[in-house]
Amino acid sequence: MSKNQISSSEWKFDEQRDINEPLDPQLAIEELRTLVKGDKSLKSRIDDAFMLKFLRARKYNIDKAFKLVQNYYGAKDKSSLFTLNGPSKYKVFLETGTLFMLPNRDHHGREIYVFRIENITPEIRIEDIFKINLMILEVISEDPETQLAGIVVVADFTGFEWLKHYQYLSPYYAKKSAEVVQENFPLRFQGFHFINEPLYLYTVYSIIKPFLKEKLKCRVHFHGNNFNSLHKYLSPSILPKYFKGTLEFEPVTWVRQFLNKEHYFEEMKQYGYNK
Repeated sequence: MSKNQISSSEWKFDEQRDINEPLDPQLAIEELRTLVKGDKSLKSRIDDAFMLKFLRARKYNIDKAFKLVQNYYGAKDKSSLFTLNGPSKYKVFLETGTLFMLPNRDHHGREIYVFRIENITPEIRIEDIFKINLMILEVISEDPETQLAGIVVVADFTGFEWLKHYQYLSPYYAKKSAEVVQENFPLRFQGFHFINEPLYLYTVYSIIKPFLKEKLKCRVHFHGNNFNSLHKYLSPSILPKYFKGTLEFEPVTWVRQFLNKEHYFEEMKQYGYNK
């Protein structure tokens, strides 16, 4: 069996072992829930599924998982960037195919998140991109398999034009994104792959690199126009043709499913730190 044919049960077992998941996680869930309830200034979801995704993101270290819960809600309290009103207002933009999830996981069970700058429309600001990114992460973080395996990001800068696209390479938002990845969000970010990246991206990366943990630095890969380099990490069989893959795919179905999550974001509004 090749590495691209690893069965679902195999990668799940490997990931559960990697994050120290016990056979019965209920005790850890109860311990974390007790800590969350003890923060009297915080109104948080406390259901098992919500607790579990924070435990998995911190490999069942209870104290670190609790800190992550606090950071998650703290970020929402400190900045309107983390106020998410749902995806419906971005329907037209989402249908451009700028941001989406691919339908198949990689051989490690990771979901693949794609950004294609050439499809971006000029009325969309970088704040909107940031919020849409967060909403997508919110939705996929509810999936138990994604909690175990994490995600891989593919950012395609084919068609980059300075006057049209420079705002989307803001060092400020790059640093904000790094904070989400490292400190504020219950998800395992397993790889970042950049395609046809402009030279300025290296400048932005050099600015935020000192703030990145060593393990995250090792997960950042610049491929330029070398798709064979990308294929060392992601099989062509799960990539669309514009990544020199063989997958026939349009993100319309995914967009429809994502737009149906409006109720999730309405429910989220009731939680957070007391004003």
